[in-house]
Amino acid sequence: MLLSTAAVTSTAAATATTAPDDQGPLLLTVTVPEDETTPPGGSEDGELTDAELRWAVSVQAGSESHLAGQCNFLVAGRPGINGNAGGGRIWTDADRDLYHGTAGDVRVVRTVGRGADAVQRTASFGTRCTSPDGRPVSYAAGRTTGAEVVLTGGTGTREADGSVRIRWTGSFTVVFYGGLVYWWVTDPELRLDAAGNGALTGTLGGYGTDQQDMTRWEPLPSTRANLVTFTGRRLDPGSRGGHLVPDYCGVRVTTGSRVPQLREDPAGSCWGSFPQAFVTFHQLVGEPEFWYSTGTRDDIKTPANVSVSFDAAESVGSADPGNGGTGGGNGNGNGGDGAAPPPTTAPPTTAPPGSGNAGSGAGGSPAGVGPGTPPGNGTDDEAANSFLPVAAATLDAAGADLIPDGLLPGGATGRRLAVLTAVLLVAASVAILGFRQGWLVLPFRRRDT
Repeated sequence: MLLSTAAVTSTAAATATTAPDDQGPLLLTVTVPEDETTPPGGSEDGELTDAELRWAVSVQAGSESHLAGQCNFLVAGRPGINGNAGGGRIWTDADRDLYHGTAGDVRVVRTVGRGADAVQRTASFGTRCTSPDGRPVSYAAGRTTGAEVVLTGGTGTREADGSVRIRWTGSFTVVFYGGLVYWWVTDPELRLDAAGNGALTGTLGGYGTDQQDMTRWEPLPSTRANLVTFTGRRLDPGSRGGHLVPDYCGVRVTTGSRVPQLREDPAGSCWGSFPQAFVTFHQLVGEPEFWYSTGTRDDIKTPANVSVSFDAAESVGSADPGNGGTGGGNGNGNGGDGAAPPPTTAPPTTAPPGSGNAGSGAGGSPAGVGPGTPPGNGTDDEAANSFLPVAAATLDAAGADLIPDGLLPGGATGRRLAVLTAVLLVAASVAILGFRQGWLVLPFRRRDT
């Protein structure tokens, strides 16, 4: 268009110069307005050069762990230098070098403050287990880290029909049980068709151990899989981006675990699952129950909404944690019909472990840590959690996952364990009282006459 204008101007000028009049050449000035239809974050043809991805994975990925005194948290990049922590263990101050708040184009951020005072800060080893107000995370109190991974530098295209393809370079790690179990995602990619159907994929990796031998530490095979899928979650190609609600509610999965999928809506949530390939990979990690409904803490298992900005300099911001999409609607988080409401932060009202569904006593625990009632609630589970890791590491318990069958609170096994424990406690109490009152004496002592 500029060449044509220049040609017209030159021709007109040349013609005016040779014209037989005494007024000199006629100079034409043509102003071509800038194209205001170019969408933000890319060139006119829809190419993207610095797209942004924000994702908190799930509320559970930043919550209190089932292991008393520990938490789940996000790490930028892979732990340490090469991702190998040398074994499954709880990270202490001596393991600070394993944690990264920033790695290349990947950051772990959290919003501190509210309203006009809200600022985003990079997470650190010292804040990995605290809520933004500085208090320890608590499942019962609804306090989480509020952390999310942010990837910039995404490249790809978004077409006029709404289809999108964007790929980011980098990794982030999800750590559970304070360091006993972790896995990572590398080079995530978002693909959506014109109808808003598609997936966020990534290469999964990490290290696996064995419940029967916690000294075992082996790299897991790199697996390309869907992290979450989307149905009818269209992004407006003329916008800055939007928030996508992943599929979860009503999604069936083959668990490969002793704990079946709960397929009836629990209180405060819905039943469902992450994609099948994702859950299958976590069978190797040893905690597949964290990624589908089992009846325990299901209100924080649903995938977090995914935030996509076509230009990182014009970010659409964080997405509210999702309650699990069911498909339909545009789901863009900008007033769309399919946007899911944020989850309740009140303590869940699910039934206690061992009641109702057979899967209510599991959530995927390494080293035999039972994921039933949250630590700190004053129940018998709190006392039991203090020795379960040691018991799981020393007892020859069966099971492919990292949860010994005999330590699960639900089902007939749990009831037998409870009865035997009660009998032993009563017998021990009677014995102590007997020795104190003089009813019983040790075999090598003679009762005073």
